[in-house]
Amino acid sequence: MKPELKPELKPDMKIFLTGYRCTGKTTIGKLLADQLEFDFMDTDRVIEQQTGSSILKIVQTHGWEKFRQIEKKTLLKTKNIKNTVVATGGGIIMDTENREFIKANGVCIWLDADIKTILLRLNRDDKTRDSRPALTTDDLLKETDELIRQRKPFYENTAHLRIDTSVHSPDEIVNIIDRRLKNVRQ
Repeated sequence: MKPELKPELKPDMKIFLTGYRCTGKTTIGKLLADQLEFDFMDTDRVIEQQTGSSILKIVQTHGWEKFRQIEKKTLLKTKNIKNTVVATGGGIIMDTENREFIKANGVCIWLDADIKTILLRLNRDDKTRDSRPALTTDDLLKETDELIRQRKPFYENTAHLRIDTSVHSPDEIVNIIDRRLKNVRQ
């Protein structure tokens, strides 16, 4: 893993949370936003609200490519928002323009977890079916393992900070992030 980059923090900043499914982007994002007194935005929820459809239905009706186009437009609309924690979809970093936008427009925190933790969370979450449709025709273990391996270099390259969410509680993770951000500011 490359050394963590020192993000350039500005008074009116955005924090982008990236990571694979069920690594805690929404949970941590809401808590972090509260602690920092920031707004919170989840790109997947914005897409569902704007389209009036679940991610599953968008993918079933229009395919993953159309979903990724909508996702990119949603991300690019964050350009002028400030003091916001943005939880992104797990695959958003697969697009070069998205990665460049995230790095140029805020602090990127990669929330990572081991595969066992991810699978446990996926199976426990009632929203998984509608919010996290299958990405391949493989079984869940094979799909998760393969996609994490494919995406890892992109998460690493985009992130200013990496946090392992499989070993800490959400509150502990928020405190770790807050401390790291404060250290960078000083």
